[in-house]
Amino acid sequence: MSIERFTVSRNDDVYEAFPHLCRTRAGRIILAYRESNGHVASEYCRLILRHSDDGGLTWSERRVFVDEVRKSGSPLNSWNCPKVQQLGDGRILLLCDTYEFPPGEWGHGMGNAHVVVWFSDNEGDSWSDAQPTTVRGICPDQVTELPDGRWLLPTNIYDEESGQCLQQITASTDGGKTWGEPVTICTDPEYVLAEVSILHCPGGELVAYLREEAGIRRPLQKMISRNGGESWEGPFDTLNIAAQGMPIAGLTSGGLVMTTGRYCLPCSWRADMSEETMERRLNRRSIVIPRVPANEDFLARQSEGPRVSFTKDEVIMASGCGTVHTFAFLEPLESALEADVSKQEGLLLPLDLDRNNLGADSGYTGWVETEPGRFLVANYINDDAPMAQIRGYRFGLDDF
Repeated sequence: MSIERFTVSRNDDVYEAFPHLCRTRAGRIILAYRESNGHVASEYCRLILRHSDDGGLTWSERRVFVDEVRKSGSPLNSWNCPKVQQLGDGRILLLCDTYEFPPGEWGHGMGNAHVVVWFSDNEGDSWSDAQPTTVRGICPDQVTELPDGRWLLPTNIYDEESGQCLQQITASTDGGKTWGEPVTICTDPEYVLAEVSILHCPGGELVAYLREEAGIRRPLQKMISRNGGESWEGPFDTLNIAAQGMPIAGLTSGGLVMTTGRYCLPCSWRADMSEETMERRLNRRSIVIPRVPANEDFLARQSEGPRVSFTKDEVIMASGCGTVHTFAFLEPLESALEADVSKQEGLLLPLDLDRNNLGADSGYTGWVETEPGRFLVANYINDDAPMAQIRGYRFGLDDF
């Protein structure tokens, strides 16, 4: 069977991005994503919820869950990467990282980010008030619930000493009311591991799949814990090349492991590299970084060029300078738990290619299994739209 691609939401005046999906035990599918002015929310920001009660064939009208607008002379309360899931007790948990822009999510400003949670006990029809947590950092994974009652919540944080972005995990022993001190799962200076997705295996092991940002294009990395996250082995290479965005991993009903994510070629070349096109890319203002002290370390590593423009107050980076591919990767559980990449197995399924010459930006995903062996993926992608849209994909095991 072929992959079915369809539009979930498209508004050519709004940048719709960073979707995540949850399928409840009652069969409702809940979609959370962010609306903003660009890849970086610098002017306005909204968290959006939709739901489907027919397996993703049709969707409810958008529900504006959080609405923020930057006022003159004031920072924007920016929301970043939402996650939605059903907890073991049946409640729906929505969480998202938030921070002020400026300074934003770079360098020392990352330490100002924290995670906020909401709960619903009626399939997402109504929600609790926002509950700020003490969990710091950006790009959270969903919560991993352990048999001993602990919750594990991963985020990325900037390490003041090394200047690295590190992956940390914070635990709660009382259902998210309070949180302990974070634990960094890898401090090896040869790696820059971030944006984790934790797979909770039937045997109790935890496999943490991580984006690798050291600049040498390693495949997706993983670390393994066999004691409930108290300690971690790794990092280990995987067969999965889709390592340049946040992976989303989970178990299928048949006990296989599926991970969705993105792959970008390690270059910024397009067939059209004219000055006019490069200027149009910059004028989209998709990535805007304020020139403030909290961002000095990050900006010191950037250099002005065709895709990066420095002004007195900000640095603008152009997206669309390379192709962006979205993949699904399937492997046996035994492969997920195998440290030696030569003993791993897997299949890679191309889902989409962002062909947008002015703003290719895609590959942050969410997925659910709608029925045994059939999957629904939500992805954000520019492609044929002037701004990012939310696109859906239906496929099955027989498509791998």
